[in-house]
Amino acid sequence: MGWTYTHRGSTPVKEFLTDHVNCENEHARWLILDIAIVRMRTAYMAVEIIRRDKETGQLDMATRKVVAFVFLLDYRSGDSDYDTGYKDMDESMGPCESECPERILNLLTPTDYEYALAWRQRCRDNIARKKTFRLSKDAVIETRPISFQDGRMRTRFKVISCRPLRLLCLETHIICRVSRRTLQSMHIKQRAKHPINDNEVKL
Repeated sequence: MGWTYTHRGSTPVKEFLTDHVNCENEHARWLILDIAIVRMRTAYMAVEIIRRDKETGQLDMATRKVVAFVFLLDYRSGDSDYDTGYKDMDESMGPCESECPERILNLLTPTDYEYALAWRQRCRDNIARKKTFRLSKDAVIETRPISFQDGRMRTRFKVISCRPLRLLCLETHIICRVSRRTLQSMHIKQRAKHPINDNEVKL
């Protein structure tokens, strides 16, 4: 599925996506139960789908399921006619994006789709990592090699400030700026300033 560009204007992104997804025809009804937009670039939705009975035309609640939709988002400020782009997929396609909030995952009904199951697990693994990843001043962080603009790869840092996040490279003694997202995805372990028995605290 490729990208689609269209005009959104001043319509809020959530409203724009809701109008796009919510639909009812002679076959079924699609209804967004919840939606979350992460960093304005990815939208995660819990979408209820209920098929219609072929004979009566009524919604058949026995067919009800709630699946995850994932929309990649793009914006073009200089193009008034095609100012918003989206690339839509559902969880059965195994999206690479896996930062779906827990509240949306909890709305989904059971599925047998292998890619959907793997995607849900990746999302829950990311949620678990976020819950356990806590930075504190003076903590020492060890990561997989992170590349910086000076061409150096660095792996060991000391937290000198949490807000804004600033790290001191213990290998070069240079103050570095690393996003929390990058640090979270690259970290291996963390050592507190004065850990008990000098044991490293694994995250």
